[in-house]
Amino acid sequence: MRVDFSQQQGGRQTLNPQLAQQIRILGLSAQELEQEVHQWLENNVMLEPEGVEHDDEASDAETQAEDAQDEITLDSNWDDGYAPMAGCAGGEDAEVPIAAPEVSDPVARLARELPMECRSPRALAAAFAVLEALDERGWLEEDLHDIACRTGFPTGELVSALALIQKLAPAGFGARDLAECFALQLRAMTPSDAVRDALAIVGVGLERLAGREIGIVQRELRLDDAAFAAALALLRRLDPHPGRASAEGAAVYPDVVVAQLDGRWTVTLSEFATPRLRVNPHYLRALEASAAPAPAMKQQLYEARWFLRGLAQRADTLLKVTHAIFRRQYAFLAGGEEALAPMTLREIAGEVGVHESTVSRVTCGKYVVTPRGIFELKHFFGAGFGVGCAVSNTAARALVRRFVAGEDPRAPLDDAAIATRLAERGIRVARRTVAKYREALGIPPARLRAASQSLAISA
Repeated sequence: MRVDFSQQQGGRQTLNPQLAQQIRILGLSAQELEQEVHQWLENNVMLEPEGVEHDDEASDAETQAEDAQDEITLDSNWDDGYAPMAGCAGGEDAEVPIAAPEVSDPVARLARELPMECRSPRALAAAFAVLEALDERGWLEEDLHDIACRTGFPTGELVSALALIQKLAPAGFGARDLAECFALQLRAMTPSDAVRDALAIVGVGLERLAGREIGIVQRELRLDDAAFAAALALLRRLDPHPGRASAEGAAVYPDVVVAQLDGRWTVTLSEFATPRLRVNPHYLRALEASAAPAPAMKQQLYEARWFLRGLAQRADTLLKVTHAIFRRQYAFLAGGEEALAPMTLREIAGEVGVHESTVSRVTCGKYVVTPRGIFELKHFFGAGFGVGCAVSNTAARALVRRFVAGEDPRAPLDDAAIATRLAERGIRVARRTVAKYREALGIPPARLRAASQSLAISA
């Protein structure tokens, strides 16, 4: 789907309302799509579920038109009760500002908002290059210089892109470490003594707090007991993983199913991704037979047809993108997460023939059922580790999980040892990168795993 932006005074980007509607539908999760369809069926009489039977299907068109006019009057009075659906007001040629509903997933929300905020296609591409490098916590794993070398964007453009992401996303999202994550959240709060003191603690002592140097940190910052306790209480309320906040506990409505059929792997859309709707033929014939149909009813027909096109566009794009993903990640079906290869939005966009932002929209909040479990489509994207490495960072995290699961409980592997094992498989990462992966997986450091084991033995 190719979308042309236009500029209005003040630099605000606008889209043709019908294309804006298609973009919005493309970004809806299956659960959101179900709600959207229900809303349209309630508000647009020209739409109905497929399979609805009408008593007069066999009668001639003229009789049907007369009967329909008995049920709904095609005159100006009908306009009084008509309210255009969101994104379609204004007729065929009108232009409206791009609007989208609130989205709970930060990545999905950014995928929709970035095209509105970026002033050029290049700035948008740079923003998505940074966005796809973020991990499940919402942290930036790669150094911006490394992203620049990999993508060809100057570091300065990536710095601006990261600043925009941090501005648009929930506070803390896009941080490069825990200290920055907490600092971003604190700076977004109303200034107070507790916020100031918490920022001071973040600046000098998060690692030291973990190392039981609480008293030393308090003395260095010259905080009394009450002020220090208030600052610590504020720090405990912060979210170390702002990218995960919306996903936990949410019901999953899978859009796509990958399964083996007659010895071949197939990709099919689920019923959640393909709501069966049609234009009501009863009212359509009444409208066509009327010499002077009500403008509002014509508008509802126009809106209904665009909504159906949006649904078809969503289904077609989702199917093509999923096909492209599993053509590249075919080894995952046999080997699991450890077999995931590096893959970027740009590669899939080039294969499917759409923009990177379209791939981002269609993979955020969309789930696929596989023999290995249910996964969000964006789970299959991940950067590699240098030129020639066929392992993605997602696969590396899976290996970290396996190494820890198979370790000797009496001598747990520390981050350096895990990094050495990864290097033996051709994955060269720093110890601090292993620590990020371990934290993302919810695995405590080796000393705490060892302490837990000692307690278990003594008990």
